[in-house]
Amino acid sequence: MLTRPVLCGLVLLLLVACRDQPLPNPSGTLEATVVDVAAVLPGRVLSVGPQEGQSVARGDTLAVIDTEVMVLQRAEAASRRLGLAAQAQAARVERQQLCRRRALADTTWARLGELQRQGTATRQQLDNAAAERDVASLAVESAEARLAALDAEGQHLEAVLAVFDRQLRDGVLLAPVGGVVLTRALEAGEVAVAGHPAFRLADLSTLDLKVYLEAGDLDRVRLGETLPVLVDALAGQRLEGRVTWISDEAEFTPKNAQTRQARAQLVYAVKVRLANPEGRLHIGMPAEVVLP
Repeated sequence: MLTRPVLCGLVLLLLVACRDQPLPNPSGTLEATVVDVAAVLPGRVLSVGPQEGQSVARGDTLAVIDTEVMVLQRAEAASRRLGLAAQAQAARVERQQLCRRRALADTTWARLGELQRQGTATRQQLDNAAAERDVASLAVESAEARLAALDAEGQHLEAVLAVFDRQLRDGVLLAPVGGVVLTRALEAGEVAVAGHPAFRLADLSTLDLKVYLEAGDLDRVRLGETLPVLVDALAGQRLEGRVTWISDEAEFTPKNAQTRQARAQLVYAVKVRLANPEGRLHIGMPAEVVLP
């Protein structure tokens, strides 16, 4: 039987041993910036470019959607615009003629007014000149209103053509970012649904490792500093990661924590970024950060 002093000594040794053990390194899984690319316009798919796992650069063609109907509609609108331009040109020539007619009527009315004051022209002649002047003025106003309506219709057709041009550009699905095609949910001959993700791209040149630290461990990391990262799939090889983000707000430990007690703790999220020039790192790989 162990005596009380011996038991106290064993407890003290256990406490010292536990105190000397290093704290476990925070761990998580590698993440990447993922972009879902969806068709803006519905339509039959003519061709699809990259396969899953293939790398694409920003601006590469992912898929081409049939826009033949829009091409025909745009041609019709362009033809209407040409006809409207011809009408507007004729209306401008007519307005110039009417302006000259009004100027002549004004001059005739002014001369007859002077002659009427001298007694060499009758009042009836002056009234007829005034009426001719008013008719010419109304004709000019009518021509200007018609020309304004034609200009407004022309601007409307320009807007319609701009919409068609944009829709035709949207018929070619381009990669918004460079990366690797993770999933492809579109094949040639299918009908693309507007807003439905057709491709999922991920930039794997850099990956992020998000870990969670308790408030007491926050002073062990600094924004911008470099920390060692151990990746399980690389047999524990040490990589260098840079701290790019430290959360300012505490949150409960994510639900994937092992125990209910751990999930009840308040922690702070920290994101560490790793370069992946050789492509050895992949999304979902477990890794841990070695804290100083």
